[in-house]
Amino acid sequence: KKPTKAIKVESDEPSVRGRILVAEDNLVNQKVTVRMLEKAGYRADVAANGKEACEALLYLSYDLVLMDCQMPEMDGYAATKHIRQLGKEDIPIIAMTANANESNRNACFDAGMDDFITKPIKRGILMQCIHDWLEKQKIESTEETSDIS
Repeated sequence: KKPTKAIKVESDEPSVRGRILVAEDNLVNQKVTVRMLEKAGYRADVAANGKEACEALLYLSYDLVLMDCQMPEMDGYAATKHIRQLGKEDIPIIAMTANANESNRNACFDAGMDDFITKPIKRGILMQCIHDWLEKQKIESTEETSDIS
C-alpha cells in the first residue's frame, strides 16, 4: 500500500544531509519550513496532519520528523505516541508549537517527542536543533556498529 496523495513529496533529488518529514497543517508554515530545509540541503516531505505523518513513516524512511502539536484529524501528541508504538523509537521527533509554556513542553516529552522548538520558527534555531539530533543519531549508529563487530 502506498501513502495517500495528501503527503507531498517535495523533492525527488537525493539529499546529502538527510530526509525530513514536516507534519504541519498550516500551508504557510509548511512552505516556510520546507524552504528553510531545502536551502540547507535537506530533502523535505509534508504531511498535513498526524494521521498522514504516521502513514508516511510506514512507507518511507526519514532521518527526523518536525511535528506540529495542534493539527486536525490527529494531533502531534497522538501521532507521536502512535509512531513510538510502531517501534520507531530511533527517529528524532521535534515538536513545533506556538505554546511555549512548561506544561506544553512536558506534554511533548510525555508523548515521546525528543525536543521542542517554538513558533514562529527561527531558521538558526531550527538548523541547530536538526544538526544536533542528526549528529547524535550518527554517533549512536556508529557506536552500535562498533558494538556488533
